[in-house]
Amino acid sequence: MANIRQIPWRRILLEGAVIVVSILLAFSIDAWWDNRIEQQREREQLVSMRTEFQASLSGLDGILTSVQGHAKDIESLIALLKAAGDKPVLIPGPLLGSAITWRTSDVSTSTLDALMASGDLNLLRNAELRANLAGLPAFLLDVTEDEIIAQTFAETEMSVFLAREGLAEIAYANRSGVPGPEGIQTLTAPAEINVQSSPELIGMLTARRIHFWYSEAGLPTVRSYLQTLIEQIDNELASSELNR
Repeated sequence: MANIRQIPWRRILLEGAVIVVSILLAFSIDAWWDNRIEQQREREQLVSMRTEFQASLSGLDGILTSVQGHAKDIESLIALLKAAGDKPVLIPGPLLGSAITWRTSDVSTSTLDALMASGDLNLLRNAELRANLAGLPAFLLDVTEDEIIAQTFAETEMSVFLAREGLAEIAYANRSGVPGPEGIQTLTAPAEINVQSSPELIGMLTARRIHFWYSEAGLPTVRSYLQTLIEQIDNELASSELNR
């Protein structure tokens, strides 16, 4: 019995504690690294969305200016036709071009779409930003539906009516801002043409004016929404930079 060695409990406990601390430290380092990678990934996604939204924001200003110009053209065209009464009136080509012109907002949301499709949008830590991003597609849909209606009317009804009246060539030659077949902008057409006023023509032009009204009302709301998102993203990026 005297030869039985004493168990070194102190050393065993110390070595066990070192092992436990090492394991916990390894877990902590893994968690810290995973969190850092997740933060970096979120930052890259936010930067990508901000870039898309900023580009769309810049494009919206030009589109709104164009829409306002076309709307004024339609108002001038209606005024000339009403003033002429039953007599033909000389109409500048650009006014007829505006009658078949349409513009779309074309907001880029490819990064957001990918986040929503993968479910990664739910990983964004800012709840308010996450909610506003989730609501963007439905918000844009209200505007794009009106734009599609306007585009369809211009291409399938207004242009057909003008063709029937012998005004399609001059209208297409003076249509701006809308992509078309190669050579469409090089059509040979007079600078102005005599147009016979009619209730049907004025009615269709009034519909076109209403389309532009919707765009004039909708585009600023899209601009405001994008500006809010950009501001929230900037705040989130600044906050994450401070916490790095």
